[in-house]
Amino acid sequence: MQVFKSLKICFVVLFLGSPMLSFAQYKFEVLPFWNYFKDKRRWEIGGSIITAKGQFEGVTRVVGYNDRFLGDSTLKRSLNAKLGFGGSLGVSTPFAATGHISAFAVSFTVLGNMYQWADLNKNYNIDGNFKAVDSNRLNASTLQIGMPVAIEWKSGTEGLVLSHRLSMGGAIGAGIFPHLNMTVLDGLTTIAAQQSIGANPFFKGELAFRRGIVWKLRAMYTMGNIELINQTKAIPKYNDGPFNLTYNSNLQFSLIVMPFKRRYTESAWYNDYDTYNWNEKLN
Repeated sequence: MQVFKSLKICFVVLFLGSPMLSFAQYKFEVLPFWNYFKDKRRWEIGGSIITAKGQFEGVTRVVGYNDRFLGDSTLKRSLNAKLGFGGSLGVSTPFAATGHISAFAVSFTVLGNMYQWADLNKNYNIDGNFKAVDSNRLNASTLQIGMPVAIEWKSGTEGLVLSHRLSMGGAIGAGIFPHLNMTVLDGLTTIAAQQSIGANPFFKGELAFRRGIVWKLRAMYTMGNIELINQTKAIPKYNDGPFNLTYNSNLQFSLIVMPFKRRYTESAWYNDYDTYNWNEKLN
């Protein structure tokens, strides 16, 4: 229920945040949905950097002066993953024109992300701070594979017209991110990788620039709790008991290229009329 509530908020923000839309009838025809998958000009490829947040909950060693062991306790603490990296392949499929150069669209993206959770077995000092151990540090790496699906409002060079005369554009959107996570404890070959599946809501925003091809800068924020590790017993030399690692959210920034935008037909500076409606000029 929390996911559907979050989605409702996403779409309210999306529609209220969009500019006043004109739904006048244009001669440009919005093609059947699946036809856009055959249009190379709408495909994109990119790379990302990712920051992720999570939570550790479980048995933690308590130490005193000079790291003297005092006992075990069950504690919770927030985690920040190390800066991760990823790649993506996607396509956008318009379904409703909203003006001369804008449209609502559905975007499909296949992506893979990799990031690491460091020092899961930090000690808890009696002064209230956590401290990494000197040896036998326990790290985990997560491979995330998924397909975010979003409804977007797009305008400009990456919108509906596919025009070389539009040098900038942008998009805002929200949707659902189904994903599979595979998490392994680094260096511990005797413990199998753990898998988890999630479907989390997300927001995204984009800026697009035409410089030969179209370049896009994208920010995407995903939220929702997914358990990555459920370790049910102690790991000798590393920790003294069971623990959980839970993913809470991630923020990724991407550089996207649309390599086939050179196939746009509107290219002449003196041609100031829409290719889809010769009776009206671009705003």
